[in-house]
Amino acid sequence: MVKRTKKTFIDYNLYRDRPFGLKWGTAYAMEELVKGIKENESWATKDIAGLDLMTREEIDAILSESFLYNKAVSIQLNARDEFGRFLDPIEGQFVGEAYEDYFVLNDQQIFWPDVRHIEIKKEKKWFNIDYFSNSDSSNNSKIQKESKIENEIEMVKNEYYQPFLEDDSR
Repeated sequence: MVKRTKKTFIDYNLYRDRPFGLKWGTAYAMEELVKGIKENESWATKDIAGLDLMTREEIDAILSESFLYNKAVSIQLNARDEFGRFLDPIEGQFVGEAYEDYFVLNDQQIFWPDVRHIEIKKEKKWFNIDYFSNSDSSNNSKIQKESKIENEIEMVKNEYYQPFLEDDSR
């Protein structure tokens, strides 16, 4: 067992370098470091569920709908990474280029047996906004702040409000 000595700082030539015990007691994490750690953690903990295996006819029907109506598609491949997890879905626009062995999506060849599941990507319209669907704590705090502001406005109104004197002479 090693016995450690207490870290003390002695003043040198009337110069006080550290007015407290230790100058850097904690390390300040850089934004890039924290961002990288969070990305690595999200990649390591992701779990993509395998969707239903589709037949060639079902895949053809969805690809033809995508081509005819100019809709984006999302494709889950049968491929897995080195940890046995399904890869992220491929999203893109199908422009109608299909051959006997493969079809082309975003200038990438995708072979027919590699496709596990394909679906039309549902795009959110910019005008479909539901203000009341998000019931998280930030929304509740906004409502509380707004009500607090309204109460303060009422207090200010009541503070400067002077009622008219009633005439009893009439």
